Amino acid sequence: MKKIGYQGVRGCYSEQASKIFFRESIEFKQYKTFRDVFEGLKNEEIDFAVLPIRNSITGGIREVMDLLFEEEAYVIGEVTLKIEHVLIGFPESSLNEIEYVYSHPEALSQCKNFLEKMNFKIIPSFDTAGSVMEVKSSGKRNSAAIASKYAAELYGMKVLRENIQDSENNYTQFFILRRDLFISDGSDKTSLIFITEHKPGALYKALEAFAKRNINMLHLESRPIKDQPWNYSFYVDIEGNLRDRKISEALKDLRENTLFIKVIGSYKSKW
Repeated sequence: MKKIGYQGVRGCYSEQASKIFFRESIEFKQYKTFRDVFEGLKNEEIDFAVLPIRNSITGGIREVMDLLFEEEAYVIGEVTLKIEHVLIGFPESSLNEIEYVYSHPEALSQCKNFLEKMNFKIIPSFDTAGSVMEVKSSGKRNSAAIASKYAAELYGMKVLRENIQDSENNYTQFFILRRDLFISDGSDKTSLIFITEHKPGALYKALEAFAKRNINMLHLESRPIKDQPWNYSFYVDIEGNLRDRKISEALKDLRENTLFIKVIGSYKSKW
């Protein structure tokens, strides 16, 4: 039986993404932080980790991106999950009673318009489903949480308002990680991180490796490098298998025009 680790408690979106990807008998292990999940993978407590990497509204999950840069973990697959946030309270509560709302900062950001309109007092929590547990254990009817309908059902709570996210087209992409690099035959997407010199034209020269071979770049995002003010690492997704000749040639060029490169996975894309 595969052991799957994720950040949060039962009912969180990462658990739902895990069930979609594996679709077989699996055993879950929950962790409090993203770093704890990476540690669990490194220490062989789990076989795979499932972590959110980016959201269609708020962008990249910065802590996970930084940990992919720092740690030895590799992407073997992805799941894109439509996120439908709901406001969850006690069975006897009504919307007009609510004063305090708990949830993970990412979920709070994705529901910014609703929260500002209602003028709730916001309390960040370590997890969406965990915030439902937190509200339930508090016993305070003037408190609510933002999570999924599944979490409301799981913990015996009531949905006070559905679809409270800023956009109906709200999706989160999750990476499936393992300890070592594995490239399946059906892989059609490759993810990597690189650092260029801090000089004019350096990024252009790096990306030319893909452009001149007509390799489609699916995503490009930068992150500040810790302890190196104003220097950045670049996270790139491209179409193609790491075993493809034009991909390997592009990476050879990229290595010649960057200071650092790390391939973090070659896997089958999935919407």
